[in-house]
Amino acid sequence: MGSKQTSNPGQKRAAKQKARQRRNRSTVSPMFPTPAVDPALIDSFVQWLRGGDLTDDAEVYGHLVESTLTNLAHARPGFHATGWLPADAHTLLEAADEFVAQDSDDMDDVAMTIIASTLTFLNFLDENRLWTGSEENFTHCIEDLLEFVEPEPPIIFPDDIALPAVDEEDELRALLALPAITALAALVDWVGTSMPVTSTKVPKPASLPGLADALGIDLQVDSDGYPRVRKIRSMRDVPAMMTYWDTAEEVGLITVNSTRAVRGPNAELIADDTTPALPLIRAAVTEFVRRQFVSQPDHFDLMQLTDLVVMQVILAGMTSTPSPAPTEDAPLDDEQSIMDDFIHDRLDALVDQKWLTKDDAYRVPSALQPAVLRAVHLASAEAADALPVAMDAHITLRISLEGTHIPVWRRIRLDATLPLDASHHIIQSAFGWENSHLHEFSVGPAHSGGGVFIPADDIPHRDVEGRAVAEEAVLVGSLLGSVGDQLTYLYDFGDDWIHHIVVEAVDAPDPDSPAALCLDGGNMAPCEDSGGPWGWADKIEASADPHHEEHVEIREWLGLRPGQQLDPTSFDRDRVNSAFEALFG
Repeated sequence: MGSKQTSNPGQKRAAKQKARQRRNRSTVSPMFPTPAVDPALIDSFVQWLRGGDLTDDAEVYGHLVESTLTNLAHARPGFHATGWLPADAHTLLEAADEFVAQDSDDMDDVAMTIIASTLTFLNFLDENRLWTGSEENFTHCIEDLLEFVEPEPPIIFPDDIALPAVDEEDELRALLALPAITALAALVDWVGTSMPVTSTKVPKPASLPGLADALGIDLQVDSDGYPRVRKIRSMRDVPAMMTYWDTAEEVGLITVNSTRAVRGPNAELIADDTTPALPLIRAAVTEFVRRQFVSQPDHFDLMQLTDLVVMQVILAGMTSTPSPAPTEDAPLDDEQSIMDDFIHDRLDALVDQKWLTKDDAYRVPSALQPAVLRAVHLASAEAADALPVAMDAHITLRISLEGTHIPVWRRIRLDATLPLDASHHIIQSAFGWENSHLHEFSVGPAHSGGGVFIPADDIPHRDVEGRAVAEEAVLVGSLLGSVGDQLTYLYDFGDDWIHHIVVEAVDAPDPDSPAALCLDGGNMAPCEDSGGPWGWADKIEASADPHHEEHVEIREWLGLRPGQQLDPTSFDRDRVNSAFEALFG
């Protein structure tokens, strides 16, 4: 996984300070009291502050920013208060680091106030269109200063965790109290001396309600809590039941062949409350927890993308600085994404299993840490190996419409870390659709009855044959990670516009490349509500044939001016890229 030594924020900041000193050798001067900037700029800044939330501190911030800008002007000849270079941010951060190095809370506050006031000033320049430097330099300066105010948390590795000394009897009592152990014991009792299974080594469908009752699982709702819209054909359609079944088989609580399941060699130990049973009970919990991070072999259990984040929270929950838990009434801020909600939902599910607790922070009880740490240790390597290579890449896709008499296609390069719902909007823009109908992504052909990816808001209302996954929670690279990978995009279930998506190339990410870029394409995309491929072909023919009985009506529908002809071979790549620019701001 990596180094066993994790830098704390102080060590990280010290390393960054040394890096800045290598990049920028200018001497850091003390804060100069003599102004070296335009007083009118500072006055405008103060007036802007008074119109916001910093009315009381406007004068203080104004003087502080004036001093900061004067210092930077002395440090680098040619400095412009409205057009910084990255070196200017580095110089300011070196000064802040010198304050922090004095190892005083007061000096820490001074450093933080200097950086915070400077960030506010840069925001003032941006909001009032006063910034005269390049956009790249502005972004660089903002990101560097923000990292000082909100340093990234250090990465924790399983080997970094020092387990507490736990009495064996205390550990056993804590493990036996977990719902998972109670459920596994119930599963062993349910299997009894023998239970028929299918050829795929799972209980027969007719017996599933009894097992579900024993495990406390509601078969009327799916794993996401939504009502099931299709009949359960196999226990493999119920991931929660499969987790218990596979765990029981893995640790020897049951033995399964192609016809029957029977009690395994360790069956008696699952209900044993004496310390000789501790290794088996611990192993059962380890296996059960590990399986919370093991994705299914198909594309429809796409939790790899959040596994590493969730495991970091769990590992932090075994340290003195656990990850804070969100409050119930905390409003969603602009930066909180659907992925954040997905992560919190996953953590809440683990809390329900009782091996992770949640109050002001997420914690793992000390008596459960040996089993949980072992599970995360095993799962972390698996999760890292499971992440597609293309997750840190740009992928080139050829997207072509099915059934049109003139081939309509687009070649698009996009960032693999975009969520799948962003791809929906990219396709809409590339083909000129108006996003006024339902859509879905599928790994197999359209209407094949397999799992689909659709908007989260549609899941409770759509009657789909297979499993429905929220497209907002899936990254493009998790589905389209290698050359040749394919996906189907279906838009408008009346006209049935089927788009075939194929990966043509996977390249290293280019930091200067936009999130999406149209490289090439061919022919005009159909108009919305034109009746599918055949209907669109008829409209092209009618618009060009003065003798067609619907010629006038179709031309009016298409919005053609007198003498204007529809050119089905036209394609404007620049127009598509302009739409992408508007899409991604």
